[in-house]
Amino acid sequence: MTYSSRLAAFTAVMSALAVALSVLSVPFVLGLRIHFFQVAVMLAGVIAGPVSGLVTGAIGGAYMAALRSDPTIVVGNALLGLFTGLFVRKLRPALAAIAAWVLIQAPWIYLTGTYILNVPGIVMQTILVTLTVEDVICAVIADVLQTHFHLRELVFPKPAS
Repeated sequence: MTYSSRLAAFTAVMSALAVALSVLSVPFVLGLRIHFFQVAVMLAGVIAGPVSGLVTGAIGGAYMAALRSDPTIVVGNALLGLFTGLFVRKLRPALAAIAAWVLIQAPWIYLTGTYILNVPGIVMQTILVTLTVEDVICAVIADVLQTHFHLRELVFPKPAS
């Protein structure tokens, strides 16, 4: 199996995992629910790079976008995967994923929610707090999976010389 076919297969598996995880949710405060599909998006970026993160984010976000009738979710999650893959080149996986959330995805959500979808300010604040909790938890999970189980080396082993 070549590197490109391995990359495509890994991206497909992460995309399927993101969709499956988006169906699952855990009760949170005030009747809100948190989802964990961002783990797959972040792992794709951390393990296989920015393109895999982008594709996984877009496909994984599609279910939530359809559920909430909000196509901006697809772009937001694609940006999360893309920038996690870019930032992980210089940062630890958890920090890369959190930086992608804080610097890229959160502003995207705030701007599109406020100016395109006309979501009230208090609702946007609640959404951003909930998503911050989700993304920090998912970033830590992705970091633990990569640093303790060395998934990148398992998925993409170095060729024997």
